[in-house]
Amino acid sequence: MAITNFIETVWSAALLEPFKSAQYLIPACNKQYEGELASGNTVKITAITTPSIQNYASTRTLTIDALSDTTQSLVINKEDAISFKVDDVDRTQSAGSFEPVTRDAAKALAESAETALITDLKANGTSAGTGAITTPALAYAAVVAIRQAMVKAKVPNSDRYLAVSPEFASLLLGEASKLTSFDPVGPDPVRNGVLGNLLGFTVIEHPLLTHTSNRPAAIGMHGPSVGYVGQIAKVEAGRMELAFADYVRALNVYGTKVLRATAVQTYLPAS
Repeated sequence: MAITNFIETVWSAALLEPFKSAQYLIPACNKQYEGELASGNTVKITAITTPSIQNYASTRTLTIDALSDTTQSLVINKEDAISFKVDDVDRTQSAGSFEPVTRDAAKALAESAETALITDLKANGTSAGTGAITTPALAYAAVVAIRQAMVKAKVPNSDRYLAVSPEFASLLLGEASKLTSFDPVGPDPVRNGVLGNLLGFTVIEHPLLTHTSNRPAAIGMHGPSVGYVGQIAKVEAGRMELAFADYVRALNVYGTKVLRATAVQTYLPAS
């Protein structure tokens, strides 16, 4: 059998690298809750209420607050799998030619996870506006509206990201726009789709951010306020019955969670 020398860790690494390089928004999410994962697990995320401010100067006494906590659940309920034929695993493995047989598979897994994240952001974020965006000026005004909503919600200034659809990005970069370029991203690594900095946001043009009838759309988010837990849980091989070839299959298990709704501000024009 050709799979006698199949090395799971080698194939996992070969999948993981292009999987990560195909991501857009997931790298910006809060991943501190990742650990040993299994489908159906639930990660409990606890937050403590903020103590009240007391006027000590006038009373010279203090009231001891009874703190309470709130719990959110990040459910790991998504499983994406791919399976593809390889002629033969041993030959491919010995030749070191992992990229041709893993690049597209990894990209498909990454795109599926990104789509799930965008769906979560749309469904569980807060609307900063729904007006039609038909001109560069209106696109810029939408960014301003998202920024204002985040400031009023006391969202931290750091780690702010703005995902824009290709149609939205084209308006921001069009000839009629006052904004013909973005500020450089600085020393941080450049992610997929990053156009630069604008009004405190790292702007990411996301090909999977679609909206009704291809209307321009944008989502502002504070990275630490969006949870993502996931990992490629299994990579395994087997022998095909009707071909002189092996199959390789992989399973990506993950979950997403908007931890603070006001830290995700959407501008999705009504249909």
